[in-house]
Amino acid sequence: MSRIVQFASSCLLLLASTVSLFAQQQPTGASGSAIVPTLVNSSGVLTDVNGKPLTGIVGVTFSLYSEEQGGVPLWVETQNVQPNKTGHYSVMLGSTTSQGSPAELFASGEARWLGVQRQGQPEQPRVMLQSVP
Repeated sequence: MSRIVQFASSCLLLLASTVSLFAQQQPTGASGSAIVPTLVNSSGVLTDVNGKPLTGIVGVTFSLYSEEQGGVPLWVETQNVQPNKTGHYSVMLGSTTSQGSPAELFASGEARWLGVQRQGQPEQPRVMLQSVP
């Protein structure tokens, strides 16, 4: 399980770095503030209870929290995910609505934790979204 958490953590670090760079390169609006992307790329690995990779379409719920454990989700989205033969998947969080993920989730500068829960299973350990200067 720790290998999955390490992989997910590495992917989220790369994701946060990419989002940070993307946001820095975006044009500014009329008010002079940067335009924040509304979609967030996320990837991970889905396995069954025995650790075997899942390959069929799986319902997965993604939740953002302000705490590592407990608390109420600040945002929730469920997507149908199609992992590859090794169980790896990639999704765009916020893609299920035309508004994407709410920009105000990240405006405070406070830590955000991503919870991933495949259908019928408990939520995986949350991973902190990180940005890199």
